[in-house]
Amino acid sequence: MNSEKLKIAVLGGTGNIGEGLVLRLALQNLMDEGVKNEIIIGSRSSEAAEEAAKEALGELENCGFDTAEIRITGNSNLEAAKAADLIVLTIRFDNVPSLLEEIRETIEGKILISPVVPMAKAGPIFEYRPPAEGSAAQAIKEMTPKSTKVVAAFHNIAARKLKDIVKCKAVNDSVICSDDEEAKKLVIELTRHMGCLKPLDGGPLKNANTIESLTPLLINLAKLNGMKDLGVNFS
Repeated sequence: MNSEKLKIAVLGGTGNIGEGLVLRLALQNLMDEGVKNEIIIGSRSSEAAEEAAKEALGELENCGFDTAEIRITGNSNLEAAKAADLIVLTIRFDNVPSLLEEIRETIEGKILISPVVPMAKAGPIFEYRPPAEGSAAQAIKEMTPKSTKVVAAFHNIAARKLKDIVKCKAVNDSVICSDDEEAKKLVIELTRHMGCLKPLDGGPLKNANTIESLTPLLINLAKLNGMKDLGVNFS
């Protein structure tokens, strides 16, 4: 990356997972070893994104963090993608094709992180419903330019844990898959400094289907057993 600070667009950053990722990524600017970055929240509405950026900075300040070294802004999905070096998709799988079509020309050669899980409710539980390509990550790879470096990451973490930047001490494993080794290394480095995630190299992108499928399993386990905010740890 050429920029002094890594410019990260979180598209769908007004949702729960997006909000948590914004906070965790922004806090790396206050760490000696964190990846220095600028965060751009993307949304269909630039006004909603701008408001979300103000709220994120306010949340950090309310938690006692000095935001002088933190930059969080908001814009439309298209403009956020244009400005970014790295893009995180925090949207429903159903909305992915139209968004990727909108931003396609802006993502040549960029890293695109997918925490997207294709699932649907079936009665009282959720089912994993992968597309024909095998996983959301592989489908996204097929929908993007060949130069786009798709990385599957951040699937099995509860939104509430991501957003709880003060009290949450739990550390869950985050398996990261990609066919591009350099892109995977960068995402592993980002993950290492989030405070609630331990990155694990999950191999090529074709392995993403196994990791994606754990998310509905965790939701179902929590619902059926009176638990909450489940994560994954391998030992």
